[in-house]
Amino acid sequence: TWLSSRNNDNEVPDASVQALIDAVVGRYDIVRRYYALKKRILGYDTFHDYDRNAMIGNEEQNWTWEQARSIVVDAYTKFDPQAGAIAAKFFDSNWIHAPVRKGKRSGAYSAGTVASVHPYVFMNYTGSTRDVQTLAHELGHGIHQYLSRSQGTLLMDTPLTIAETASVFGEMITFKSLYEQTTTDKDRLTLVMSKLDGMIATVFRQIALNRFEDAMHTTRRAEGELSLAQINAIWLRTQKEQFGDSVILSPGYELWWSYISHFIHTPGYVYAYAFGELLVLALYEIYLADPAGFTPKYMDLLASGGSKRPEDLLAPFGIDITDPSFWNTGLRFIENFLVQAEDLATGVLSKQA
Repeated sequence: TWLSSRNNDNEVPDASVQALIDAVVGRYDIVRRYYALKKRILGYDTFHDYDRNAMIGNEEQNWTWEQARSIVVDAYTKFDPQAGAIAAKFFDSNWIHAPVRKGKRSGAYSAGTVASVHPYVFMNYTGSTRDVQTLAHELGHGIHQYLSRSQGTLLMDTPLTIAETASVFGEMITFKSLYEQTTTDKDRLTLVMSKLDGMIATVFRQIALNRFEDAMHTTRRAEGELSLAQINAIWLRTQKEQFGDSVILSPGYELWWSYISHFIHTPGYVYAYAFGELLVLALYEIYLADPAGFTPKYMDLLASGGSKRPEDLLAPFGIDITDPSFWNTGLRFIENFLVQAEDLATGVLSKQA
């Protein structure tokens, strides 16, 4: 298929990726429930595409850099002392560039460089709760890259399907720490809705983008060169399949496919986001069930870098990414988050009435 070369690059079989796609598309109802909830919380009569990223609640907490360091390092240390020590080393050795400066680019990343050099983390820290989680995310990459250097320059890097494992897992354990520090249902709702925003975007939005790409490539092969009107129609159809009646698409939305550069410079890339997120949510469930048994196997996975195929890296956890039912574990985790948000919203809104 048009996606086979990307799957080969990611070291995963076509059937596994198709199982992922089918599982996510089969749960588009989660997206519709989420935006219906967001509409109710915001008190809107209608809900448009530009309302999707509206923030729920007003974040009053502003975390100092030292507080952020403490939260993130403590979260990693409680998980595993070695992970915590590596995270602390990034701060102590000045391997993070976090201040906001004129002319500095936006975004965040961890640069793994080469085996003989430590990683570097880049971000713009403003003190928000989201920034604390971004710091945890990038340090997850950093810990992964720091440990995998033992494999040497040729084998230290993982394919995209595994590359987000440590970062998303680090976000989850830090989110848990932040959630435990909240004292009101209103603050808990703000935190959970923010986390759901990310999950919906990472899993469902990316698979909807994949469905657009798939329709584009297969239609092009079958019918020849496509007109702008045909491309726009494919975009609207695959987006509406995700949203259903939960979101009103504004005039001009039919052209939104054009700003997504991945479609051009890295065809087929986008499903890796969903792959990584759902994989980590499944791993997190395993961790909660048996922390002592999970942690050493997880640290070995990080230290293995790209020396093994994803299916071999995950075998010690009893995970089979070729099993179509596997992906439902992560999807159920997201649904449970949504149920929690719905319950919190009912309580908060009843107090405001």
